[in-house]
Amino acid sequence: MPSILDSLASNFSPDVIGDIGKALGADTSAVSKGIGVIGPLLLSGMTRQATQPGGAESLMKLLPEGTGILGNLGGLLSGLTGGKTGSEGSPMSTLLGPGVNAVGASLSRTLGFNVTPLLAMAAPALLGMVGKAVKSDKLDASGLASMLGHERDAFTSNPANKETVALVTSAITTGDKAAATIASYGESWKHVSAGPAAALFMVSSSDLSGPIGTVKEAQAAGKAMLDAASKADPTSVLASAFGAGLTMDMASQVKLLAPSKDKLIDIVKAGASAVAAKSPGELQAYKNTVLLVAQASAEASKEGGFLGIGGTLVSKEEQAAIDAIKAALG
Repeated sequence: MPSILDSLASNFSPDVIGDIGKALGADTSAVSKGIGVIGPLLLSGMTRQATQPGGAESLMKLLPEGTGILGNLGGLLSGLTGGKTGSEGSPMSTLLGPGVNAVGASLSRTLGFNVTPLLAMAAPALLGMVGKAVKSDKLDASGLASMLGHERDAFTSNPANKETVALVTSAITTGDKAAATIASYGESWKHVSAGPAAALFMVSSSDLSGPIGTVKEAQAAGKAMLDAASKADPTSVLASAFGAGLTMDMASQVKLLAPSKDKLIDIVKAGASAVAAKSPGELQAYKNTVLLVAQASAEASKEGGFLGIGGTLVSKEEQAAIDAIKAALG
C-alpha cells in the first residue's frame, strides 16, 4: 500500500506540474523539487501538532471526507492575486503555525520560485488523504498520531531523503523563529501585517479604477510584498508578515481595524510604530515596503482615458494618498 506522501506525489502529474509552472512562472524541474519538499513539510507539521496535548483530537476534526483539490488551479491562482493563501485558519496555516509565511519565504528562496501557493494547494489535499486513511483503517485520535509518526519516521530515516529532510528542518526552524517574533508583538502584529494592505486601500479608494483596475492594483500590491519578503531574511518581520503576498486575512484585518476610510492611515502609523519599538533594525525596510506597495498600486492602471488610451499613470488623488502615507511613516 503506498504511503500518504507517495499518494500525494502521484496526484501531481506532468500536466499538473506544467500548469503550476506556468501559473507561477517557474521551471518545471523546480516545481517538481518543490512538490517533493512540501509533502514531507506538511506531514511534519501535522505530526508535530498530533503530539501536542489535544492536538490529535483537533486534527481529527479537520479531516475532510474527500482527497483535496489537486488539479484545481483556481485555488493556486488565487494565492497569486490575494486569495486565502497564508490566511489565518487556512489548512496551510493550521498545519504550519503562525510562522507559515516565513516557512514559505524560506523555501521560496531555496527553490527559486514562490512556493506558498503550492503549499496552500497541497495542504487540503494532504488532509483529505489522511482523512481517507483514518476512515479506511477506522483510526481514533491515538491511531492517527501513531500513523503520522510512522509515516514521518519512515521518510526521515531513508538516506535518499537526506537533502529534503534538511530543507524541511530548516524551514520549520525558520517558522518557529518567526512565530516567536510574531508572539512578541502581541496585538500590535495585526497593524504590522495590515500596514501595506491599508496603503493599498488608501491609494485604490482615492481614485477608483473600476473592477479590472482594482484587480491590477491588488496584483501589483501582492507582487511588491512578495518581492520585499524574498529579499529579506526568512526570519525577518517582512518575511513573517508578507511571505505569502497579499492575503484575504490582511484585507479582513484592515476592515476590522479601519471601519472608515479616514482610519486607514492610522493602521500605517501603528504598524510602523510597532516595528520601531520591537524591531528597529527593520524599520526602514518596513517603511520602504509600505511605500513600494502604495506606488505599485498607483502605477498598476491608468486613470482616465478611454479603452487604455491616454489617461494618467498616477492621478493627483493617488499621489496625494502616497504623500499622506510618506508623511505618516516619517
